[in-house]
Amino acid sequence: MKKIIVALILLLLILSPRIYWQIKEERVLDIVVIDKSVAKKDYREHKGFFHILDSKKIIRADGEFYDLGRDYYGFDPYDQVAMTPFRARLADLIYVADTYGVFSDDLKKSPEGERSELIYGGMELLEWNELMASRDENTTLIAEFNSFASPTSDEVSGIMQKSLGVNWSGWVGRHFTDLSSDEVPQWLIDSYQQQTGDDWILAGAGLAFVHTSGQVVVLDGQQTKSAARFKLTTMGEKKFPKVNASSYIYWFDVVEPVGETKVYATYEFDLTEKGRSVLHDAGIPEKFPAVLHQESKNTYYFAGDYADFDMQPLVKWQGVHNFYKYFAKDVSAFYWLTYFPMMEAILEETVERKDGEPSEG
Repeated sequence: MKKIIVALILLLLILSPRIYWQIKEERVLDIVVIDKSVAKKDYREHKGFFHILDSKKIIRADGEFYDLGRDYYGFDPYDQVAMTPFRARLADLIYVADTYGVFSDDLKKSPEGERSELIYGGMELLEWNELMASRDENTTLIAEFNSFASPTSDEVSGIMQKSLGVNWSGWVGRHFTDLSSDEVPQWLIDSYQQQTGDDWILAGAGLAFVHTSGQVVVLDGQQTKSAARFKLTTMGEKKFPKVNASSYIYWFDVVEPVGETKVYATYEFDLTEKGRSVLHDAGIPEKFPAVLHQESKNTYYFAGDYADFDMQPLVKWQGVHNFYKYFAKDVSAFYWLTYFPMMEAILEETVERKDGEPSEG
């Protein structure tokens, strides 16, 4: 009998996070998600955000959970057509996850990574105006890379940057674990070879920057020693006390704050003297903002592809990220250590503004 009781107690302890999640209160938020880069049926460009909505039991006004395959505006990977465009309505939170779009190469069974014809993508002025018309003083607006870069027009990009309180330098970049692997897109290799006249014989970890002018800067293992390091500023530590520093290995853009925009986190790189010289000659800073916030306008800009997450974790367990973060590596480490707790805090903040009182999360 004692063994049975002990077993039941252990089972209850193991299942308690799931039980707690099941009985905890659901919270309603009207959320608008824009993702124009859904070429495949994995929805990875906004998948990470929807996992957090499930974990926090954030639901739609009709009482249903948000469906990552339905509750967004962008491209339909099944019919391979643009979905019905968003039309203005008052929202609690707007998340522009990606507007890069879908290209003909993306629709191939095995994409080659080459530049190809744009099928659908870019932010249109009418769409942006519809989003801006959906806000009041309590609406949270979040945008992340790529929201206003190519193929969005320069005019619309400038308007978006002004609304978000940032200024884009024209540079984007990414860390690659192996410069000789297939993860390096063919268009990047072609641009490098055309610019330098050299063959692409690079191997090992490295860092690549690409400018809107076409200029390419590549740092190999002799010039950079690690991926970008996401690090909170002093203001960021106060704003997000549960967010941890981590390595970030996806695409990012090089931006700077405008006016009263606050910088809550930065990217830093472990560069050799030669690496510093290469960046300096190209006009690329060694350290630049990762998370920016306009407090008066309630906007956030993430200078990276943060919601992009291609895993299917168990999220309907209370405090699940506290478990995953101890075992996370590489891309998942950034998600569990950094992005997940940061979005938890922003969602709680949004709920509080909507309800007019602190939420119990």
